[in-house]
Amino acid sequence: MSSALAVLLLIMVAVRLWTGFGPGWAQPVTGPLAAASLVAVSGLTSGQVGLALSGFRYALGGVLAIGLGYAVAIRVPAARRFFGTSYERPWYTSLVAIPLATVVFEEVAFRGVLWGTIDRDHGPVWATGVTAVLFGLWHLGPGRPWTDAVVTGVAGVVLGALRFLGGGLLAPALVHWAADGLGVAAAVRVRESAPQWGATQSGAG
Repeated sequence: MSSALAVLLLIMVAVRLWTGFGPGWAQPVTGPLAAASLVAVSGLTSGQVGLALSGFRYALGGVLAIGLGYAVAIRVPAARRFFGTSYERPWYTSLVAIPLATVVFEEVAFRGVLWGTIDRDHGPVWATGVTAVLFGLWHLGPGRPWTDAVVTGVAGVVLGALRFLGGGLLAPALVHWAADGLGVAAAVRVRESAPQWGATQSGAG
């Protein structure tokens, strides 16, 4: 492992600990700051990090596909049980906390500096595979099932492919936000429509 890669991983471990034990209100601030620090110490060019406004078509297609998937899922009784999470401030969570505290840091870290570093030395296939595994492990934690790591690892492959196809972070970042942010909106919709849905189901029976 190169010294640069080791430094990047150490910073990411520190951020992971801060995310787990630090105050929630600070995360939307520390996420972008930590992302900037990773870029600063990576030694990569902006192009290698993926700081380019390219891949808009992939971004738009991915966001639309996820939005359509949620729109269908919240209408399917068997799928609605997966939207049971409640949020105290759902729109703040979707539009501020998730983009700044989660998406910015994770995309710069995994599909930005790590992907760029590995791609430079070993090519995009290795970059996508290694960052996908690390992305899955990143989501392991107390009380979280190991299946979370598998699901996020698969998501890491998709996001890594978008990074390669789109030529930058725009596509994976927007798709990442859509998966999380639109998921919050879907959960809100399910909770708001729960009494009406229950009455409809009873009437149908």
